[in-house]
Amino acid sequence: MTDAQTTPIRRLAAPQAVLLEQPRHGVPQTSEMLFGETCTPLDRDGDWVKVENRTDGHVGWLPPGTETAEPVAPTHRVSGRVVNLHPAPTHKAVPVAALSFGSLVRVAEQADTQCPGGWVRLDNGLWTFGKLLEPVTVPLNRVPVETALRFLETPYVWGGRSAFGIDCSGLVQVALRAAGITTHHSSGMQRNDDRLGPMLSTDGRGMDYRRGDIVFFPGHVGIMLDGATLLHATVFTMSVVTEPLADVAARAEGITGVRRPVF
Repeated sequence: MTDAQTTPIRRLAAPQAVLLEQPRHGVPQTSEMLFGETCTPLDRDGDWVKVENRTDGHVGWLPPGTETAEPVAPTHRVSGRVVNLHPAPTHKAVPVAALSFGSLVRVAEQADTQCPGGWVRLDNGLWTFGKLLEPVTVPLNRVPVETALRFLETPYVWGGRSAFGIDCSGLVQVALRAAGITTHHSSGMQRNDDRLGPMLSTDGRGMDYRRGDIVFFPGHVGIMLDGATLLHATVFTMSVVTEPLADVAARAEGITGVRRPVF
């Protein structure tokens, strides 16, 4: 391994990238980076680079060939669940890539200045539809449950945090991030994170659940859709679903915590 402290901060230029727990293929994914997010290189092992995602502090190994670039200040973030990138400003141009909700982009040109929200060219030369973006100056104040609902039926992917695949803590992280709360990509660390609001219960007994409560189980987490229904990414269906909280608690052998975010 070699010292990577002299390596400058990098920006992800690929639509997304996995972070692995070790510098080799075939090991578990621990998290995911989105287009435009920046990372700090920490170490190297051949062509593998150990990085810290500057969005949430998660550390993992980027596989060889992961495309990165010099950091630039983003002008917009993706507000659509998924946006396609096209080689030309027309719906007839076959998409060549797609970005997930929350990705960070820099708009370089608007195709028609008389049509706000129309086609825009990004600094990588590809085009997307402006109505699916929002300026980074727009406050992060989305309602977490509404954000999480947009991911219904998204495939479950261990370590995922995008519309291409997401896990339980990734869903909670994305939903809270869009509301202005940054937290870890780990259900255990989220349980101990006071940024998610006060701990109302450590076992769920006697709880009067409200929409938006964060409920923890052994190795799992979800968001309350209402007083009795949990919204979560689960290996039980390998997707994001809604289920009765009682069913999830029985399957998970209990509740280990309930937090109520404060906005």
